[in-house]
Amino acid sequence: MQLTDLGDEPPRFFKLGLERPLVRRVMALGTWVMLAMITQFFVNAADNFMVGRLDDHRLATASQAALGLGMPFFWAVGGFFCAVAFGTQAMTARRYAEGEYQRAGQVLWNSLLVATLAGLVGLLIGWYLTPSAIGFLAQASPEQAELGIDYARMRMLGIPGMVLTFSYKAFFDGIGQTRVHLYAALAMNAINIGLNYVLIYGTPALGVPAMALEGAGLASAVSTYVGLLIMAGISLLPDYSRRYHFYRWAHTQWAIVRDIVRLMLPSGSATVILMIGFMLFMRFVGQIDAEVGGNTYSAATKALMDTASLCFMPVIALGTATATAVSQSLGAGKANLAARYGWESVRLGVYAMLVIAAIFLAIPEQIIRVWAPNDPAVAAAGAESLRIVAAGLPAMVVGLVLSQALYGAGANTFVMVVEGLLHFGVLVPVSWLLGPRLGFGLEGIWLAAALYTNLMGLAMALKFLGRGWRTIRL
Repeated sequence: MQLTDLGDEPPRFFKLGLERPLVRRVMALGTWVMLAMITQFFVNAADNFMVGRLDDHRLATASQAALGLGMPFFWAVGGFFCAVAFGTQAMTARRYAEGEYQRAGQVLWNSLLVATLAGLVGLLIGWYLTPSAIGFLAQASPEQAELGIDYARMRMLGIPGMVLTFSYKAFFDGIGQTRVHLYAALAMNAINIGLNYVLIYGTPALGVPAMALEGAGLASAVSTYVGLLIMAGISLLPDYSRRYHFYRWAHTQWAIVRDIVRLMLPSGSATVILMIGFMLFMRFVGQIDAEVGGNTYSAATKALMDTASLCFMPVIALGTATATAVSQSLGAGKANLAARYGWESVRLGVYAMLVIAAIFLAIPEQIIRVWAPNDPAVAAAGAESLRIVAAGLPAMVVGLVLSQALYGAGANTFVMVVEGLLHFGVLVPVSWLLGPRLGFGLEGIWLAAALYTNLMGLAMALKFLGRGWRTIRL
């Protein structure tokens, strides 16, 4: 199914119905991305889910509190370098839409060169910064700091494989073969769950001691390289290698490397800003824990984040498909079609989130208990905050889908600037003010998150309503 074989009529905003031809095309791409990202989500969420079932409920709660710091810090480092994907996808999609298949393959070759160096640098930075960063952020308890450092360092070992995998994923998403990453994600999830069981709980028959949270981090790192091998192997299939001619030194072109890095820097910086905001967010939660003693609120916040991730991972997948549709439409000279893809994806996502928000409002405590079954205090602490999360879900769709669409158009710097302003102008100061400072507790901190989400959606919508992104050249 071609993305650009439709007319270039301008979008209609004031309507409830969906433009079915566009939705079908986005979902044909996005379904595979969605399944892959949900599967990828479980690679990370399995850590929280499985350590939450440790027999020692105090260790389980402390481990979940540590994950709330270790995971954002890992993504702050790894996510910055994985932003090589944004330029790779946008440039690949443009060349594919123009029928320049070998030039599309040339983008991947140069992207892999960037990703190899970026992954190694990310590993070194992450390994050496972990103790000081987690030590600064951990406020709930000494156990949170110790466990968080062990976990984050294990995850850092997987950064080179993750960055290279994102490079391949961006290429295949750019040519519309979004199902390729699903195959890798399924294998990664299976390997991660199996290794988690062996390493977290220990397997005396194999002589493997129980490593608890550190074992979860090691399992996730190993599974990342499994995904990389699968993506690289698929690229060698004749259907791809003969058409795109990836692996040629003659394809090395510093102008392409420069453009990939130029697009990577603002996108990666936006990821770092996002994660720093969440890490400070967790630090403020830890301060509340420190006042009452224990790790309950930090563990509840980690459960809330994973629950929210089950919502925004499919939305990011929808945004990724939209980014490909936007980029290919611009490459075909159909800017109005690109705009229609963006708005139809938003409309579709908002309708889905309204249903999920109703579920969150109805049974919040039961949902959180899925993550922390051995400590009832965690579910009780997070229930009202999950209702607050529900109020921000529609705006979250607008922000995430349109930010990805703007990445597809090449407006990466705008997204970075808005992320920075909203994180450090709204999320961080307001969560501190409403949480530790004024004493509104966990609910005050999540009210700040809901405010941030709504402002993010408004900013992306206003940008996408404009016309400046339509004329960016890649």
